[in-house]
Amino acid sequence: MRIVSLALAACAIAIGCTPKPQDFDTNVEIRRMQVIERDGQGNPLTVDIELEYPDCPGEQQEIFQGGKELAACLAKYKIGEKLPAKIHWEHTSDGRFDSEVTHVGDCERKRDAADERSYEVVQVCEDIVANGVKVGFRCGRKPTPELLAKCPWFRRS
Repeated sequence: MRIVSLALAACAIAIGCTPKPQDFDTNVEIRRMQVIERDGQGNPLTVDIELEYPDCPGEQQEIFQGGKELAACLAKYKIGEKLPAKIHWEHTSDGRFDSEVTHVGDCERKRDAADERSYEVVQVCEDIVANGVKVGFRCGRKPTPELLAKCPWFRRS
């Protein structure tokens, strides 16, 4: 895997052969929504949202904040609701890849370039079994081939 990453990096530097940006359609589940800030009339100005990807192997979570337009649009959805989502994936200037949720349901998310609060947690967990008995679990934070086959926007290198 390391050799492949090094080869891709060398290729990108030498001839600029980075993958083209892609847009993906998937489903998300709203796990949490919280209004962070309201105006004088009580209208939401900022919303914090936590999403999970039920169609992806493992436990993938995305947490981000949005402004008043996103907050007003998301108000019609409920916790636990599964919605279509759009993900934009592209090569970044630092040589890695990044993905952004651009739509949740029919709500458009416009990312704030200065936002440092948003993040995602990518992990695939498996049971640890000894003598046929589950004795614990282990979680890996590196995307597995199975995860990337089903949800390729989690690729980072």
